[in-house]
Amino acid sequence: MTTDIEQSLLDFFDPINMTFWRIAFIFVVGLGVIFTIKVRGMQITRVKEHAKLAVTGIKDERGTKKISSFEAFCIGMGARIGVGNIAGVATAIVTGGPGAVFWMWIFAIIGSISSFMESTLAQIYKEKKSDGGYHGGPAYYASKGLGSRALGIFVAILLILTFGIGFICVQSANASTALTNAFDFDNNELVFASIIAGLAALIIFSGIKMAGKFSAKIVPLMALAWIVFALVAIGFNIDGVGNAFAMIFKYAFNWDSLIGGGIGVIIITGLKRGVFSNEAGLGSVANVAATANVKHPVKQGKIQSFGVLVDTLLVCTITALVILSYGDFNEILAFGTGGAPLVQGVVASTPIGDAAKYIIALFMFVFAFTSLIGYYTMSEANARFIKDNKFFVLAIRVLVVLVAFISAYTVNAALMDSISDTFMALMGSVNMIIVALLARPVIEAAIDYRKQKLAGVEEPEFHKDALSNPEGVTEWE
Repeated sequence: MTTDIEQSLLDFFDPINMTFWRIAFIFVVGLGVIFTIKVRGMQITRVKEHAKLAVTGIKDERGTKKISSFEAFCIGMGARIGVGNIAGVATAIVTGGPGAVFWMWIFAIIGSISSFMESTLAQIYKEKKSDGGYHGGPAYYASKGLGSRALGIFVAILLILTFGIGFICVQSANASTALTNAFDFDNNELVFASIIAGLAALIIFSGIKMAGKFSAKIVPLMALAWIVFALVAIGFNIDGVGNAFAMIFKYAFNWDSLIGGGIGVIIITGLKRGVFSNEAGLGSVANVAATANVKHPVKQGKIQSFGVLVDTLLVCTITALVILSYGDFNEILAFGTGGAPLVQGVVASTPIGDAAKYIIALFMFVFAFTSLIGYYTMSEANARFIKDNKFFVLAIRVLVVLVAFISAYTVNAALMDSISDTFMALMGSVNMIIVALLARPVIEAAIDYRKQKLAGVEEPEFHKDALSNPEGVTEWE
């Protein structure tokens, strides 16, 4: 139940949120289109190559503190595949209509190249820190690539606020909502908040390498399990799949909405929920990409680009079909105003029955938890950028665990969506401007990678001399 204070905060943040996203649209989408043209649609034309790269290096870096390419991919997918793939899709459909799903697809294709750009940059300008591992991301490439330490610190603080606090609040609050909706007993919020925070602390205080191992084992299994479960649920409403796709395209170009100005809401909703799910252009997964020990920066860029497509075109689409195959849009709205309860209600209407509430609650919990681990990884990387001190890093770890507990226990999920969306728009705008200013070294690295592949080199190796201006590059001697 929303309190008066929470409603007041919602009334305050909602209009700011929409204004910020109209600005972010210019940078996140506009620059993404420009990048796509520059690399000739590589995210689609070379998707087979990217998929193959994503599953290489499974056994690399065993027994070391370094993160393998596959582990970095899994941490990135752990951050991407979260409550946004279940609750976020439901909220998008309720808020922007079924047509929001179509725009999620469009922005995923555009965003996948933005992820390539930022992840490659993160690799080019990464640093080895006192823990023996690599760290990087927007703060690092802003500082080293643009020569502004002050800008780097600003971006690092913004990223910690956006992901270390805002996104963790959203993930924890939504997971807690799904669990308390399924398991009704006294003090259930306190119990689930304690479980979420306790398990997070166990993994977080074991370090980034442990987080990598955990994500590498759990994320592929849970993503596959969700796809299988969702396909079973869709199977019970298989006759409605055709209507589901029809609604997606009909509402994406709804002329009544176009005339009334509502088409903008549909597009922005698709953008917000799509970016929240796949995180393309936000600089978050770039932090994860930088931790990978690879021989060429472009390899990790290609892998993370593929991750965006998997997240949205596959996982989010399947969730959308679970919801939309049920029936008419008005019938779907009868299950609620979005989030996990709507998905639980739709699936519970199938022969799966009430078991759906418990199964979906479990998925929400695991997805929220793996996302939380990914956000911790990003927060630590940025904390080490500001001050590579073990006590400062310890403070960040404690902060993340406390935020997870408090949000799971007390925070209103809708309010946290609005607040985190506002920070997300700001983070995306700032990051994409920085990426655009540093596009040249990415393009040069991509040309270098392609030349070596055409020359028959199976695994290209990068040297900073391949760049016309290698200033600020320290890890590619």
